[in-house]
Amino acid sequence: MTAPAALARARAPMRLRDAPMILMYHGIADVAQDPNQLCVSPRRFAEQLTWLERSGLRGVSVGTLVDAAAAGQAAGMVGITFDDGYTSVLDTALPELDRRGFGATAFIISDLLGRTNEWDAGPVWPLLDAAGVAELAAAGIEIGSHSATHRHLAALSAGRQAAEVTSSRERLEDLLSAPVRGFAYPYGSMDAAARYCVGAAGYQYACAVQTPLAQLGPLALPRIYVGQRDSAARMTVKRRLHKGYVAVKGRNG
Repeated sequence: MTAPAALARARAPMRLRDAPMILMYHGIADVAQDPNQLCVSPRRFAEQLTWLERSGLRGVSVGTLVDAAAAGQAAGMVGITFDDGYTSVLDTALPELDRRGFGATAFIISDLLGRTNEWDAGPVWPLLDAAGVAELAAAGIEIGSHSATHRHLAALSAGRQAAEVTSSRERLEDLLSAPVRGFAYPYGSMDAAARYCVGAAGYQYACAVQTPLAQLGPLALPRIYVGQRDSAARMTVKRRLHKGYVAVKGRNG
């Protein structure tokens, strides 16, 4: 497939009823302070994965979900994603996923490997280094890009957007010796130029947070935040209201 054809396919519109359910996590750890509500305790995470199992659902990577949806075979699949690349994804989340035969996608910030969440004003948490990212990939976790430096892409010039998107993919592909298919917009920040850059850089899909309904598609997949308060009962409600949630957020976005 030529580059223009691939870009056109990636921009194909999506109907609301076809929007897949994708869960958005960050860290899986017991922490003393979490002002941005980014961490889920190991106990709660295990409860949430057990809820998926008991609901007849299977957690998969976004790449697997996108491919299955294209083949009309995504029934019962839920995407699981982890933004930023915290060490707790390898240390804590991976064993729980493996125990159930689940997959997931970890979106990595390419220029901050082995450093910390220095873009946040809150608690300092460690990020995976290159060896940790490679270990995740070897364990079957899909690796995607979360940009080079975790900037708000919608606030950047087109040139800087392209640099953040392209250099990240190149560095991760060099590290893994494998294609990097997916991207996640830092902070969920995207505009038409950012989506264009992501498609032009060769990504096959990109995850947002809330997505304008007119922009639903492979380069703007909406996700549902999952946090510490999300018990099995709350997860059931989120599942039932998923399409309505996407629609409301899309109209307000």
